[in-house]
Amino acid sequence: MGKTFEALLRAEREKQGKSGQEKAEEIPAAPPEKCNLPAQIAEEYRRLKYRIVNMDPERKIRTILFVSPTGGEGNSTVLAHFATVLACEGDRVLLVDTNFRRPSIHEIFNLEVKNGFPEFILQESALEEVLKETSFKNLQVISRGNTHSDPFTTINLKSLDSCIARLKLKADWVLFDSPSIDAYNDALALAPRLDGVVLVVQAEKTRWEVALSAKQRIEASNARILGVVLNKRRFYIPEWLYKRL
Repeated sequence: MGKTFEALLRAEREKQGKSGQEKAEEIPAAPPEKCNLPAQIAEEYRRLKYRIVNMDPERKIRTILFVSPTGGEGNSTVLAHFATVLACEGDRVLLVDTNFRRPSIHEIFNLEVKNGFPEFILQESALEEVLKETSFKNLQVISRGNTHSDPFTTINLKSLDSCIARLKLKADWVLFDSPSIDAYNDALALAPRLDGVVLVVQAEKTRWEVALSAKQRIEASNARILGVVLNKRRFYIPEWLYKRL
């Protein structure tokens, strides 16, 4: 037991030394503006940002869909936190709620749900009319709206492409929330029209077969998976230590 404990301490010191150098080289210092998240959690979202930014230097990734294999895995919360951290770093962020059945983005930011994305893509409201300001100066939200339960079944896909192009003019990042893969096909209709998809999976809940099925369905829709966020994970031994086993 004593030798194991000493090995853990030694590995921890080595890891801290290396990670400190990596952060100094790869991730800029955090901005002074607070993002209302614990520092360690905010750092993980900042790490996610820079991994995405450096994933394809020749092709700037700006439009991203966040989706989970099943409901209740924390997809909307992860997305909201990521958007907040981006905004705190000075990036212009537009967060779009396309979860038409169980929307929550407007609740997270304490906004009205009416007059949102369906009204915009169906040309019932101008873009400026559906943009909603949040308490973060660089973060705007387009809510789920009220008039249509599923606008994807009634719009022309070329019209959707045009709307997405207009959204990109308003922000550095355009992030989309959506219902889970197992519930509806909304995410599969939207994903191929964006730069990529982030799959949010809850640790110790989602079976790997379910996550693999979601990944395969996304790829079959000709969408690009940027990565996976393992949400609510708990490591009794530090995650980095598993790499040594």
